[in-house]
Amino acid sequence: MINDYVFYIKPSPLSDSCFKIGISALKHMSSRIGTYQNAFGPSYQERFDRVWVGPEEDIRELERLMKLHYRKQMAGTTRGFTEWVEGVTFKELEATIDEKIEQLGVLAVSPEGFTKIFEEHIESLRNMYLMESSYGRT
Repeated sequence: MINDYVFYIKPSPLSDSCFKIGISALKHMSSRIGTYQNAFGPSYQERFDRVWVGPEEDIRELERLMKLHYRKQMAGTTRGFTEWVEGVTFKELEATIDEKIEQLGVLAVSPEGFTKIFEEHIESLRNMYLMESSYGRT
């Protein structure tokens, strides 16, 4: 069985120039977004602004490469800060991720029609990816 993973960009509810980049197992995405939601309760609805889905090893490599690329723009070095990229726009971050995927041949797809993914969209994303993927099965 191949473990499908998701690399995501999550916006900060408090800043237009700070984004969390992270990964989650595809089957645990609801738990991941729910953990973030817990911190805000009903005052803010958590979301992933864009996701890329692929085999675990490729998504982990993408995360490693992006953390290296943005290491000087990370919010800090302690727990809770190392995945937050500061001083970039969403478009710049998105373009850099797409560029790295293409340059390095990382197997990661960004399903069309899935932007601003809230918890209620995750099951649809998972089902669409699994149906269209020739390698993704959980």
